[in-house]
Amino acid sequence: MESPIESWIVESSVLGSRELWMVRGYRHPEDYVVVSPYIIGGSKVKQYDWSGVPEWIIKYVPCIGRRAPLLPRRSITRIIDPAGVLKARRNDIPQAIVELLDIIAPEWAGITGSWAVFEEKPSSDVDIIVYGNHKAIYRVLLDLKVDGVIESCMVEERYLKVKDRLSWTSYSKLATLKVLDSCYKGVPYTIKILRRLDREPCEDFIVDMGAYSGALRIVKTLESHLTPARYIVDIGGIEALMETWHMRYMELPEGLYIGHLELFDERGATICSPDLVGSLEGPL
Repeated sequence: MESPIESWIVESSVLGSRELWMVRGYRHPEDYVVVSPYIIGGSKVKQYDWSGVPEWIIKYVPCIGRRAPLLPRRSITRIIDPAGVLKARRNDIPQAIVELLDIIAPEWAGITGSWAVFEEKPSSDVDIIVYGNHKAIYRVLLDLKVDGVIESCMVEERYLKVKDRLSWTSYSKLATLKVLDSCYKGVPYTIKILRRLDREPCEDFIVDMGAYSGALRIVKTLESHLTPARYIVDIGGIEALMETWHMRYMELPEGLYIGHLELFDERGATICSPDLVGSLEGPL
């Protein structure tokens, strides 16, 4: 069986009916896959909403330092290969997106999200995942923005997806800066540039250190265009690595923010994240 990674979709019947799950991250315990529910009982589930997932599926995973839904690999009945979806639906997706992929020319590309499971609507983003020379890919996207063919659109409609974790003030300001979550020739898309195409060893023990709420400063961006995005942040004089898998928190500029973050210790280094139960507002 293939080893699905970040943003791949898998099908299972572990809950007793057909379900679709979104794979999360690159670290997965042997014989398991870390997931979040995507479509359960025919209804799409909001990202990271585990309220309908039974407790016996959610387990603590030491190598990511938190609890998460785990699917036994034996329970997976189908893996939806993003590259296969792109090949099969190349004539169905908006041709502007096909053109965009040809221009950025990644080493590997695939389609995930609603277009991968035939649940797309006329207003649906095309969710793209790519791998390759990430600096070159991002540079091309920035150049296309300068040329005016990448620009924000449908801002109010797209904000509805993130309003639970991001204020309109922050979103509307950040939307104008983004090229990974934007529109090409008026067609909405998201692009996740993957850090790798294979699994990462699930060996480290990451320790939960609680939470932090308050001001923080992004002092340096560390490939904020990759998945996950990484930043060096100053939290009350303590330097930490902030990591996020959320599109909403990618491509953030340096500056002052207000956040609610989970804190972790990995080999003596402090890591923080706004993803699961946190939030981030700014720049102020």
